[in-house]
Amino acid sequence: MTATSAPATGASAWALGLLVLLPIPLLGPLAAGGGMIAAYGSLSRQGPLAKRNAAAARSWGRLFLFVSTALLVVQLVVGLVRMTQPSAPATGFFPQGIPITLYVIVCVVHLVVVIVALRTARRGEFVRVPFVRSL
Repeated sequence: MTATSAPATGASAWALGLLVLLPIPLLGPLAAGGGMIAAYGSLSRQGPLAKRNAAAARSWGRLFLFVSTALLVVQLVVGLVRMTQPSAPATGFFPQGIPITLYVIVCVVHLVVVIVALRTARRGEFVRVPFVRSL
């Protein structure tokens, strides 16, 4: 009697997106995006469902990594500019806090997308992220 295993679904590529929850500030999103991108290589050889879901995860991971990194760089530049202008009075969190606020929003959106996609992939369905092109 042999046990048949379920076909690979590519859900693990989406699960890597949960690395954003790492308790190391700023490293979690970089690890999540990078992990989702890197998972495509091994998962693409595990069948058409796994390949397509891993491709969707790779595309989302690229977008998330690019946007989150860009927002962090913008926040760094804004902070450095503020430091070089000591005569300018501090006016509160905004407008210089806009990039980091957007970064937090992007991370929350990432979590929602990853959780929904992970559930979809684990059910054995193709994951479709409407605003991201995969394959």
